[in-house]
Amino acid sequence: MKFPLKSKRSVQALAAGTVAAVVATLGVVGAGLSEAAPASLTLKYTCPFPLIGDQTLVVKVDTVLPDDAVAGKTSTPITFDVDVTVPADATSGLTLVGATTVEGSAKAAAVLKYPVDKTLNLGLPLAIPVTPVPESGEFHVKTSGKAPAVTFPSPGTASVTVGNFSTTMTPKNAQGQPTDLGTFTSDCVVQPGQNQQLGTFEIKPAGGGTTTPTTPTTPTTQPTPTTEPTPTTEPTPTTEPTPTTQPTPTTEPTPTTQPTPTTEPTPTTEPTPTTEPTPTTQPTPTTEPTPTSSTQPTPTTEPTPTTEPTPTTQPTPTTEPTPTTEPTPTSSTQPTPTTEPTPTTQPTTPTTAPTTTTTQPPGDTQITYGVKGKTTIAGLNAKLPLGPGEFTAKLNAQSGKFTGQLSLPPSNVQFRFLGFFPASATVKINQVGDVTGTVNAGAVKADAKADVKLLTVRLFGFPILASSTCKTAQPADIPLVSAHGFNPLKGGKLTAEYKLPQFRGCGLLTPVISAMASGDGNSLEINLAKK
Repeated sequence: MKFPLKSKRSVQALAAGTVAAVVATLGVVGAGLSEAAPASLTLKYTCPFPLIGDQTLVVKVDTVLPDDAVAGKTSTPITFDVDVTVPADATSGLTLVGATTVEGSAKAAAVLKYPVDKTLNLGLPLAIPVTPVPESGEFHVKTSGKAPAVTFPSPGTASVTVGNFSTTMTPKNAQGQPTDLGTFTSDCVVQPGQNQQLGTFEIKPAGGGTTTPTTPTTPTTQPTPTTEPTPTTEPTPTTEPTPTTQPTPTTEPTPTTQPTPTTEPTPTTEPTPTTEPTPTTQPTPTTEPTPTSSTQPTPTTEPTPTTEPTPTTQPTPTTEPTPTTEPTPTSSTQPTPTTEPTPTTQPTTPTTAPTTTTTQPPGDTQITYGVKGKTTIAGLNAKLPLGPGEFTAKLNAQSGKFTGQLSLPPSNVQFRFLGFFPASATVKINQVGDVTGTVNAGAVKADAKADVKLLTVRLFGFPILASSTCKTAQPADIPLVSAHGFNPLKGGKLTAEYKLPQFRGCGLLTPVISAMASGDGNSLEINLAKK
């Protein structure tokens, strides 16, 4: 078929216009279909742990920031996925007390800033699922949480910043019972000098294309105009039933006064409670109009407002069953027990409470350390080497308290007798009683008591004393402390300043030895290395 030149140009123009319109439409649609923006942030935290003190945890936070935020509209809640890397030292601490799993909860802080100059502090509750603990090395604990939905008052740019977090953990053994550590809480702080902003997103002005999806939700409110069923005022033409004075001849029901309740068809709202009065069909048999009871089940269909018009044809007889007001008291009694089953949810809450109470430690953990060190005796101006020896501790991981036994071999010390003559002595340090102390957040405090015995004393290489009774008249009190950062899983350094008591049992040399060696200003330093 041939077209005139003018027609061809018109067709081409029409085609070009159509293509342009399609392209424009696709452009508009594409502009409205923006993609959500994923965001990720990795931060280092300092977290205090029982026994081992401060540890560095690496935390990775992932989320998808909303792309549909509109001023005046409730935003989509933001979900945060969290991956915590637990360091090898913490793993060693958990395996030391026999932990094979950890579980618990956490609460993370985050700040949402949005226009205009608004700040919302988000406390994100996080549930920590049961996580296996390896025998050694790092492991990961993963959890997630959701921030509440927010209605933004104004358009603009919003930002999310990650803050500190607190975690409550319960390590459990292979039998599923809490370990010596019980349940502990660690408050973790972001290490300084890091970027803590997770990301930003835009809040669009009201009236944008994004509002159109929200309109379908509003029609859900249109069903509320079920007031159209209120045109059941057509039942009000039940005034026709008033001509049903014929029922008045049915004076047998003597509810000739009941026609006056024909004004009560308005209480046809009461049939709505007749959802429960379905058992009220029993009281209706008490009334002679039992056939009318067959009509009552039909109002039970009235919960669907659409069926209400159908019963409107029979409302006149339903006026006679208005004596169903008698079952209404029965309905008032029955619904109350229906609410009583709700307390069945209460048992669920107490079931969580025992988890915090059943955290009694099953026993102490034994740790053995190798010991090397030295002590400086101020009066002799000499250093006595100590070790290699052994220290065996029994540690209550929950309280951090421990007791221990120290075993050291005899040592030789060189000194100047009377300050002039070369001399030497063999010294044995014997512990008296248990060493007692505590480990708390990587710091040790302990008390030890020890007898210092002189087994031999040599002058110019010749023995001038060999005794089994030459020792301090009473045990020396040695208060041991560690620097911050002592790790009971590895060991560390302990130091002390102490006084050396007078000596006894050294024969004629007793007063000389006491004068030379006893007194204040003595120091001790030992290094513990876990075996």
